[in-house]
Amino acid sequence: MNLFGFTPQEYRVIEELLKLADEIYVSICADNLNLESSNQDSDIFYANKQTASRLIKIANLNNIKISKPKELETNYRFKSKELMHLEENIYSNTYKKYNDENKDIQLFLASNPYGEVEYIANKIIENVRENGYRYKEIGIITKNIDTYSGLIKAVFAKYNIPVYIDEKKDLSQNILIKYITCLLDIFSKNWTYDSVISYTKLKFCDIENKDIYMLENYAKKWGIKYSKWYKEDWNFGEDEETLKKLNSIRKKVVEPLLSFKEKCYKNMSAKELSQTIYEFLIENIIDKKLIEKAEILSKTNADLAKEYEASFNTVIKILDEIAKVFEEEYISFEKYASLLRISFSENELRKAPCGI
Repeated sequence: MNLFGFTPQEYRVIEELLKLADEIYVSICADNLNLESSNQDSDIFYANKQTASRLIKIANLNNIKISKPKELETNYRFKSKELMHLEENIYSNTYKKYNDENKDIQLFLASNPYGEVEYIANKIIENVRENGYRYKEIGIITKNIDTYSGLIKAVFAKYNIPVYIDEKKDLSQNILIKYITCLLDIFSKNWTYDSVISYTKLKFCDIENKDIYMLENYAKKWGIKYSKWYKEDWNFGEDEETLKKLNSIRKKVVEPLLSFKEKCYKNMSAKELSQTIYEFLIENIIDKKLIEKAEILSKTNADLAKEYEASFNTVIKILDEIAKVFEEEYISFEKYASLLRISFSENELRKAPCGI
């Protein structure tokens, strides 16, 4: 189980697994599983107990036998007595005082986040130079990575400290995710101006920036929407040479889209639509275009370049998961796009750490 429980889609998958599997084990971090005696405001395990309660309810509704919970009483996490004592007492109403000499816990009061990071950098240098530590043996934990990530990168670079930051990337903001959802939005919104232009601006159509702006300005000026995008050539408002150029750009955008639409039909299943989206990505060599974008980005933004490299395989995996879960269930473009956004928001792209 992840830190925040399961999503509705994950509960649905678990329910189907319960019906098929002989045994399923779920580990939950809590002092007990009694939700009724728990207080939402004071019990730090309340959310986890809610998860356990919902899983038990799902099992009971499907007449699934539930074995007696096994409580793991031994704490293997801490070798330090101080940390073990802190873990046992920090949220306790009746805490115990630690009477031995404290060696493993220190407090440092900084005036701002920059001061915190500066202090940490100096302590790392001290431990590496004087105490024989290796960089990969040192970990920094914070609950607010968004605040500290940029500071750590800047300060650690100043001190020549190599660092791997376990940053989670929301896939819904990834360029490939935007591309797929824009693709589906064009058909669910019936070729509106905004949906087509948003799709074009992601720059997977092999169109130069100046041509994208030219297309955008013409479409905005003359109210191009709906079937005006694809029904016939544009033949008004500009000289013949400009119109020829505009129609050439327009065809580069709409012809692959029309080809995709031809493969889709009414009452198409989630499995079939997933396959059609996959084929569209392959036919338009989106995987190779992502690699090309990553190579260009690697010179200025290595992190984003790595994200681009990883995104294609991650997205294909998610499409496959949607196909397996929903199979022959009918799904519209709008519903599928909504489902993609929900699924992608629950997934993340991460960089792999390297040994230092």
